[in-house]
Amino acid sequence: MTQVVVPLGDAEPAALLARAARARQLGADLLELRLDLALAAGARAADLLAVLPQLPLPAIVTVRHQREGGRWQDDERARLRLYEEAEARGAAWIDRELAAQREHPWRPTRARLLLSYHAWSGAGQALPEVVAAMRAAGADLAKLAVLVRDAAELAALRALHDRRGPVAAMAMGEAGLPSRVLAGVWGAALVYARLPEDPGTAPGQPALDELLTLYRLRAQRPETAVYGVIGAPIAHSLSPLVHNLGFAHHGIDAVYAPFLVHDARAFWQACGDWFGGLSVTVPHKQTLAALLAECEPEAAPIGAINTVYRRADRCCGANTDAEAVRRCCERALGGSLHGRCALVLGAGGAARAAVHALRAAGARVLISNRTPQRAAELAAEFAATVVPLAQAATAPYDILINATTVGLRAPDDTPWPHPLRPEALVFDMVYDPLDTGLLRRARVAGCSVVSGLDMFLEQASGQFRRWTGRELPMAEARAACLARLAQRSV
Repeated sequence: MTQVVVPLGDAEPAALLARAARARQLGADLLELRLDLALAAGARAADLLAVLPQLPLPAIVTVRHQREGGRWQDDERARLRLYEEAEARGAAWIDRELAAQREHPWRPTRARLLLSYHAWSGAGQALPEVVAAMRAAGADLAKLAVLVRDAAELAALRALHDRRGPVAAMAMGEAGLPSRVLAGVWGAALVYARLPEDPGTAPGQPALDELLTLYRLRAQRPETAVYGVIGAPIAHSLSPLVHNLGFAHHGIDAVYAPFLVHDARAFWQACGDWFGGLSVTVPHKQTLAALLAECEPEAAPIGAINTVYRRADRCCGANTDAEAVRRCCERALGGSLHGRCALVLGAGGAARAAVHALRAAGARVLISNRTPQRAAELAAEFAATVVPLAQAATAPYDILINATTVGLRAPDDTPWPHPLRPEALVFDMVYDPLDTGLLRRARVAGCSVVSGLDMFLEQASGQFRRWTGRELPMAEARAACLARLAQRSV
């Protein structure tokens, strides 16, 4: 069973005790007293170590050296004296760096020894050799933390949990988040999570409440199916929220995580066999489609996918964006798209899905893009018409669709600086923020609107159906998304 550790670096004993109580209330198993951080903030070591017996959970005491991302700069003898005092006061674990243990071998007499290794410039030496060295040096538990920049690098860390001894291998940074939220699936002995109001003591630490509720760490097992979304950027994605909600609603033994991926090919080769299914977002919708042996008939002409699922022993690509575009437009218009004129902004994977859906439904399609050549290529594939950006304002559109990322996490940005046609339907695929600059202007102009959240939930339901054969609980998913977006806007 993976134990959850909450790191605390409070300089005042009273604050340390109060926040330790909060960590226990939220479900933590262990505390980490980051004595190096507390000392750097002006604490007296004796005062903090004196409250160790009063802590509501067992404690790991850590005095991390500056060379491994901590604040300790004094000599090793002074650090060992702190560790000896911590053990005498009741510390359950002593966290010591492998390099220090090699230079000055030492072992606590009662507490357990956690040896750690932090690599801020990448893995460096072969990680299995680091684990072997920790075990040879007397570690009761080997902990490795490696800064990664792409989720493809996670494969090396996952492989360290080989069941030959307790290991906690985790990745730092945004790309490393899956190594923490999937700790139970990987079989990690420990995972570190921050209190919700804290920034954390290492980049990429998840909030304790999200780890236990959204990702359901306590329910994870090595057999738990893993799903996820790949893209760049990815931190804004609501996909983990809705799909984990769906798995919990139906009692499905599965977990869904966000993967920051810059190189889709490298990620697929390193990690593709982990997954029961994937969501695919910008900029990988076309790249990943080319890597799969099979795609659904509708996905093939689009040339882009947003979904990977397993069919028998093969991975199949699908595009649920196209179906979502059609359904959202027909619902908003109250009828067929046949004979309508739609202006699509963009020429990437999302635009391809929109153009395909509109043309298949009988609409006339105009495409405007900042790179004219890409617009021309897309228009040629789907018998659409290119409209230069400079002339787009005069286009006779009934439907205006933003299929670019303009406005993503930037509520004042808009892809359409021109006046809007009052009788038009304006559809923005961006859902964060929910009320984009384009949609605000559209409402003022008297247009009908479709939000990116409508589109997002429609495409997500198609994905969930392919993965599980079940229906995504749409009302619950919408409410959860609205609550999360409201939190972000504060």
